[in-house]
Amino acid sequence: MILYNITFNIEPEIKGEWFSWMKNKYCPYVLESGYFNDFRIFHLLSETENDGLTYSVQFFADTLDHVNAYLEKHAPRIVHAHNEAFRHKHVSFMSILESVD
Repeated sequence: MILYNITFNIEPEIKGEWFSWMKNKYCPYVLESGYFNDFRIFHLLSETENDGLTYSVQFFADTLDHVNAYLEKHAPRIVHAHNEAFRHKHVSFMSILESVD
């Protein structure tokens, strides 16, 4: 299993709007691409260096090829929409992990 993770740090005042947007637009869009099986959203509880709120949005894929296909064919559209909706109110970074059970 491959985990495609996006970590977001958002300004506290957009929390409700951002979370709703992620649950109703971003995550369904990613799942509708057909490359992922499920998603989870986690809130980081140990904030120490900033005033923002940090969330980990995780998508689960069967193969690295699925993640790469999503990144090439679908990600630019939703990333652009997210950046437009929350311009200057967030920062994010992506990571890809492989299960080693």
